[in-house]
Amino acid sequence: MIIRAYSKKWLLGALFSVVGVLGLFTLFGSSWEISSFQNSVRQRFIAPNVVYITEPSPVGDSEVITKPSTKFEYVSQTLDPRFPTPPGDMGAAVSLGVTDAAVADLVKQGYNMQGLNQYFSDLMSVQRRLPDVRDDWCKKPGRFLDNLPETSIVIVFYNEAWSVLVRTVHSILNRSPPNLVKEIVLVDDCSYLPHTKTQLDEYFRTISKVRVLRAPERQGLIRARLLGAKNTTAQIITFLDAHVECTVGWLEALLDPVARNSTTIAIPTIDWIDEHDMHLRTENAPTYYGAYDWDLNFGWWGRWSRIYQPTNKMEPFETPAMAGGLFSISRSFFERLGWYDEGFDIYGIENIELSMKSWICGGKMVTVPCSRVAHIQKTGHPYLIQTKKDVVRANSLRLAEVWMDEYKQIIFDIYGLPKYPIEEVGDVSHRKEVRERAKCKSFKYYVQTAFPEMNNPMVEGAFHGEVKNKALGNDTCLEYRPETNTIGMATCDHQQTGQFWAHNYYQELNSYKHCLDYTGDSLGVYGCHRSRGNQAWHYATKTSQIKSVKHGKCLGLDLKTMKTLLVEECDEKKESQKWLVSFVDIDASIFKKSAF
Repeated sequence: MIIRAYSKKWLLGALFSVVGVLGLFTLFGSSWEISSFQNSVRQRFIAPNVVYITEPSPVGDSEVITKPSTKFEYVSQTLDPRFPTPPGDMGAAVSLGVTDAAVADLVKQGYNMQGLNQYFSDLMSVQRRLPDVRDDWCKKPGRFLDNLPETSIVIVFYNEAWSVLVRTVHSILNRSPPNLVKEIVLVDDCSYLPHTKTQLDEYFRTISKVRVLRAPERQGLIRARLLGAKNTTAQIITFLDAHVECTVGWLEALLDPVARNSTTIAIPTIDWIDEHDMHLRTENAPTYYGAYDWDLNFGWWGRWSRIYQPTNKMEPFETPAMAGGLFSISRSFFERLGWYDEGFDIYGIENIELSMKSWICGGKMVTVPCSRVAHIQKTGHPYLIQTKKDVVRANSLRLAEVWMDEYKQIIFDIYGLPKYPIEEVGDVSHRKEVRERAKCKSFKYYVQTAFPEMNNPMVEGAFHGEVKNKALGNDTCLEYRPETNTIGMATCDHQQTGQFWAHNYYQELNSYKHCLDYTGDSLGVYGCHRSRGNQAWHYATKTSQIKSVKHGKCLGLDLKTMKTLLVEECDEKKESQKWLVSFVDIDASIFKKSAF
């Protein structure tokens, strides 16, 4: 009887064990996971301490330290056949005909608050599977160093949608070698949505690698990133936006260039998650590189237009600019570059600043085709909601003053300014000291080395300063009167205010962002839009005439009043159509031929 009872207990225990193991394997069958069962359990069930830090954590040696090799394999998991395939699985579009008024209202709210279809995002699994989109070249054994260093991952969020933020973190945990992720630092920039507080703390509380860092007051994206960076502990810092999904192999490929050279900044290939239906689009990203025009706004340019064409399109390639939110950098190099400019406000241009100074100050920047990170391109920027200040303008002027040498005047002219407005956007002497300490090269070096495709900023007859009419002589200047929003001729005051004009890269006649605008019927002053059209003018250096590019007529002086302006048929003999200006004098030989 004793033996029989023991056998029953043993059989019952064995049965429960088998059921338990099968249950766990079912649970893990919904995403890419590591081959180690122990690591899978850790990724799913262990969560972070929440900390409130305002001072940087101590960091030891500034050089990148590699770690012993750890073999790591990805295993593709299948879905549990007992349940329907979750929306968006494997990067597919969420397909749902929105006919219910209540649902349509939720969709609208998501766009207004988040700049994406939050309703569709919320329908998806926060651990949705994605396909392996790497080229076969990237998957070959020995492609990357086998002793890569670990990294701290910094993610700044401000009122981010729950499903989007949590999915970002799970994509890192599920598709990164655990030994390479030292920590994930979620920087809360004073969000106010309830799910970003206790709910977020509790969700990640048992995952030791994830911690939430609460900013004591609203920082703005740039300063919040800086707060996160200075509170990391690894010697390589990786930045990600709070609305991305990492794909298989992203981290190994991204860390490899930085591990090989600590002055290299590595940028992943950024695929697109459609903000409307959440489907993954991977067909275009590998064919583009990061660049920008003279407004300093980042854009994607075709790799086919580059002067240097690498033989192997899969190897990391040099690039002049980054989108901004996704990259890996050595902590020591970031510190040497002066981190971000703490005078930058909220959002924008910090990516261009880091791009320029990485090259100017002895490093370089590369895009990594084997590192694929998908990003939601939102329809709007929550960081800029209710922000009245033109932060992009202020940040652009700070960057130009510090890093662009004599070419800074090109940026000033684009904003219709005679000089750097220190009273408005602040002193930058400490930033110039950073550049001096780092023994950085010139902006000209940056163009010639990293960005030979940069557009020529000079248009024919580019000028800035006072504008005088030949019929009136040297004592009368073209003036903008903001109180009446009008223009006319007035006695020159030499104050560089309403009588300062810039004929710039965008072919404008610009005075402090007020531009001459000719519709074909009337001449007026409107806010500058940089789209040329009615605001595009051409200064003919041979005849001294200012001609409307769109309408083909010339700017002249009304000889009846000798003060008001008119636009009329061009006549080279009329002195009232001849304008005396001071031409811009910079070396444009380093740029390609101007398109205008």
